[in-house]
Amino acid sequence: MKYIIVLFLIHFIVAGNAQNNLKVIGMGSTTNVISSSSDPNSNPSSTLERTGFLPNHNAAAKLTAQATFGANFETIESIALMGYEDWVDAQLNLPLGPSMLDQVIAYHDYRRTGEGNPDAGTSMIFWDYAWWQYHMTQPDFIRQRVAFALSEILVISRNSDFRNNPYAFGDYYDMLLEHSFGNYRNLLQELTYHPCMGEYLTYINNPKTDTSENRFPDENYAREVMQLFSIGLFELNIDGSRILNAQQQPIATYDNLDISEFSKIFTGLMWGDRTPVLNQFFRGDLNRESYTIPMQMLNEMHEPGPKTLLNGFTVPDRNPVDGDADITDALDNLFNHPNVGPFLGKLLIQRLVTSNPSPEYISRVASAFNDNGSGVRGDLKAVVRAILLDDEARDCAAVEDIFFGKLREPFVRYVQLSKAFDLTTDSGNHRNAMDDINDQINQKPFTSPSVFNFFQPDHQPIGPIANANLVAPEFQIINSQSLVGYMNGLNAWIVRDRPTDEWRLYSGETIPDNERAYFQLADEIALADDDYLHQLVDRLNLILAHGRLTDRTTQLITDALREFPKNDQEDLEQRVRIAIYLVMSAPEFLINR
Repeated sequence: MKYIIVLFLIHFIVAGNAQNNLKVIGMGSTTNVISSSSDPNSNPSSTLERTGFLPNHNAAAKLTAQATFGANFETIESIALMGYEDWVDAQLNLPLGPSMLDQVIAYHDYRRTGEGNPDAGTSMIFWDYAWWQYHMTQPDFIRQRVAFALSEILVISRNSDFRNNPYAFGDYYDMLLEHSFGNYRNLLQELTYHPCMGEYLTYINNPKTDTSENRFPDENYAREVMQLFSIGLFELNIDGSRILNAQQQPIATYDNLDISEFSKIFTGLMWGDRTPVLNQFFRGDLNRESYTIPMQMLNEMHEPGPKTLLNGFTVPDRNPVDGDADITDALDNLFNHPNVGPFLGKLLIQRLVTSNPSPEYISRVASAFNDNGSGVRGDLKAVVRAILLDDEARDCAAVEDIFFGKLREPFVRYVQLSKAFDLTTDSGNHRNAMDDINDQINQKPFTSPSVFNFFQPDHQPIGPIANANLVAPEFQIINSQSLVGYMNGLNAWIVRDRPTDEWRLYSGETIPDNERAYFQLADEIALADDDYLHQLVDRLNLILAHGRLTDRTTQLITDALREFPKNDQEDLEQRVRIAIYLVMSAPEFLINR
C-alpha cells in the first residue's frame, strides 16, 4: 500500500474585519495553497481540485448529456465509480467501430440475393440503417457524438445531386468517425478531396481560367472552407472575441480577392475513378462507388502561377504545375491561421456543452487545439477532452446559471431515448429508416437544407435571449410544427411503442420478428406501483435530465401517474411509458444545463 503525504500550506488573507477566507479542499480552492507528495507518481494537486473527487450520479449523468447521445443507468453508474477523467480517457482510446460503408454494401448484397438480381439498385434505407446499426451497437459513445457534431460543421446534405446514393453518405460519415479523435489538418485534407464535398460545393471538375470562354474557377468551396470549416468571418482573439481595428470595427479574415485566389487552388480536381486525361475531365461519376474514391488532380486543368493567400503567404509558381502541392500549401495556410483554434473550439463547445461559452472556456479549448501538451497542433482528441473536462462544463453550479447550457436538438433527444432504455432487437440487427422521425422533428443525419446546417451558431431568437446579446442556435429549427411534431413523435416512440421505422430492404421481404425493436423497461416497471412512484420519477430524472427536474415538476409528474391504473403488469408498463413522456416534455429536460 502506498502512503502519500500531502502537505498543505494555506495562507489566510485578512480582509475587512479580519475574517478568514474559507478554503474548501477538493473543490478547486487552490489559491495560496501548495501541495506536494512523497510519491513521485502521484498527483497531489488533484486532492485540491475537482478532479480529486468522484462525481455523484447526477454529475455523471450530466457528462453523458454533453459527451454522448445519451446513456442508460449502468453507464451513468460506471462514470460515478470511475470518475470523469478515467471514463473520458477510456472512451477516447476505444477503437473505431465497423465501417458504415461496409454495412451499406452488406445491405445492398442482401437485396441482390433476396431479389435474385445481381443488378438490383440501392436505397437510402441502406444508409439510414447503417447509421442506426452503428449507434445502437457500438460502445464508442463520445466518438459518435463528436462525429455527429462534425457532420453539422462540415456539412453535406441529401439535398444534393447524390441524394439517393447510400454509398456516398456511408463513406463520408466513416471519414468523420475516423477523424473525430484525429488531427484536424488530416480531416481538412480528406474533406477537400472527398467527392461528396466536391460535388456538394461544386468544385469537382472545376477548371482553370479561360478568358476566351469567359470561364473562371468556381468560388464555392474556396469561400466555405474559410467561412465555415476553418477561420470564420472575422479575426479572433484566442478567447473567441473579435479583434477590432482603430475604428473599433471587426476585421474581416478574408475578402473577395482572397476567395478568388483560393478558388484557383481548388481547380483541376476530377473523379478519382476517371482516367486522368483532358477528355475525361468534364465527365460525371461512373457509378455509385465513384463517391467513395478520393478525387484526383489533373494538372492540365489546374490554375498555374502563384496564388496569394492569407497573412502574406504566396503559393509559388510551380513549373511544372502541381495542383496537389498547391492544395497542401493552401490547407496548411488555413490550418495554421490563429483563428482555427477559437473558431472550431467554440463550434464544438456549442454542439456539445453550451451555446454561450465564456471567453475563458473558449481560450482553454483553443489552447488545447494549438498545443495538445506535446507540441502538436490540431489534435481533436485533446480538444474534445478539454471541452468535456473543463471546469465550466463540469461545474455543478452551472445548473443554476441561466446563461449556461443549450436546447437539446430534437434528433439528439430521440437517440437519447433509445440509448437510455436500451432499445434492443433479439437478433442484434437494427432497422430504422428514421423517416417518420424526420417528418416529425425536421432533423436526421445529413438532411440539412444547406451547407449552413440546420441552424447557425449565431442565431438569436427574438426576445430575452437576443436582448441579452446571447445566442441559442438550436431554437432556429423550433417552430409550431416541430414543437407539436416532437410531442406527437414522443407519444409514438414511447407511449404507443413505435420507436423505429422498420422497412423492408427489398420488395417482398418479410421482416424477421427478431429485428423488431423494443425498449427494456423492467427496472422501471418494478418501480411503477404507487409505493415506489417517487423512486421511478427520481430514476427517470437522473437518466434523462441528470437530476434537473424541480421538486414541483417531479411532484406534478408523480401525482399525474397516480391517476393511471395499476391493476396488472401492462398497466404498470404504461405508467412507465407515460412517465418517460412527461419527463422528456419538461422544460428542465429540454434545456440541457
